[in-house]
Amino acid sequence: MPPVPFRISARRALARRTAALAPTALQQRKRQLVKQEIAHAAWLLFADRGYEKATVDAIARAAGVSRRTFFRYFSSKEDVVVGTSDAIAEDVLAAFARRPKGEPPLVAIQRAIRPAIETRLSDAAEARAIVRLLRESRTLRRAMLERHARLEERLAAAIAERTGADPRRDPTPALLAFLARALMDTAFNVWFDQRPKDVGAMIDDLFRRLRAVASPRRRGARRASEA
Repeated sequence: MPPVPFRISARRALARRTAALAPTALQQRKRQLVKQEIAHAAWLLFADRGYEKATVDAIARAAGVSRRTFFRYFSSKEDVVVGTSDAIAEDVLAAFARRPKGEPPLVAIQRAIRPAIETRLSDAAEARAIVRLLRESRTLRRAMLERHARLEERLAAAIAERTGADPRRDPTPALLAFLARALMDTAFNVWFDQRPKDVGAMIDDLFRRLRAVASPRRRGARRASEA
C-alpha cells in the first residue's frame, strides 16, 4: 500500500486536472450555444427578408453578437445553411453507430433518422424557414448538394462496415444511404406540407411506404390472408 502522502498528492493532482478540464468543457458548451443562436437568427432573417437580402451585419445584430463574432463561427451566410445540414448528418451518423450490430440496416437507419428529424422539427418556426427557403432558392439548394453527397458517402461506409459488404463490388450500402438521405428530404417536405401532429409516426409511415413499394408481393400476400 502506498504511503498516505502519496495518495493525497495523487488526489490533488487529479483535482487540478479536473479543474483544468472543467473550464474547457464550459467554454465548448458556450461556443455551441452561441453558434446555435447565430444560426437560429440567420434562418429567421432568411425567412423574413429572403436569403439574398439578409446580410451578415443584420444576422449578427439579430443574434446579439458582433460581425467579428459571426465570422468566428461561420465563414459566410452559405456556411450557416450547410452547417445546419452538417449538424443533422452528424446526429444521424452518431445514432446509426449506436444501433445494435444485429439490427437489419434499414431498421437501424429508421431508428437513427427518426430522433434526428424529431429534434430538428421541434423548432417549428426555424424548420419552416429552412424548408421554404430551400424550395425558393437555387443558391441554397446548390450549397446543400455537396453536403448531401458527403452524408451518403459516410452513411454508405457505415452500412458496409456493419454488413460486411464490399462497396467496390456491392452497391447495396450506397443504395441504402441514398434512400435514407432521400427519405430525410421527403420527411421535411411532408411535414411542411401536411403539418402532422406526430412527427415520429410520420417518419414510420414513410418507411412503411418504402417497404411496401420495395416488397409488393409481401403486401399482396398480407391482403390476401386478411380477406
